Amino acid sequence: MGERSRAGRPVDRRVLMGLLAGLAACGPVTGGRLLADPAVLRAIRTHYDAHALEDPACGEPFVTRLLSGWAEPSAVHGAPDRVIVDYAWEAPPQTPGGRRCAGEGRRTFWVLRTSEGPRITAMSGPTRAPRSAP
Repeated sequence: MGERSRAGRPVDRRVLMGLLAGLAACGPVTGGRLLADPAVLRAIRTHYDAHALEDPACGEPFVTRLLSGWAEPSAVHGAPDRVIVDYAWEAPPQTPGGRRCAGEGRRTFWVLRTSEGPRITAMSGPTRAPRSAP
């Protein structure tokens, strides 16, 4: 316990995790359930953590929780599947002592299944500028 829902009622973490696990299994995809695949979830988190921008007043954001999601399989064989994910994020303040940076969002990820595992080919929403090589 300890967490509260948006309505202010206590939320049992076990119930919440069971609900999220059920939501993660939504969205049938050719060859299995895309959001039930830990490799796909890891690829989404890794891509978001490396590229996303949420608030210019905040540092580099990272996913704290995947809240829900669903997949829309591509109609074209070999093309990326479209995955919509609701998530919670946090980021360090841009300046020391700055305001706390956290929130929730929704992004679309395009996931391509390859022989090396899932690969994110694109992500909706603002992204950070690529770092230049030293």
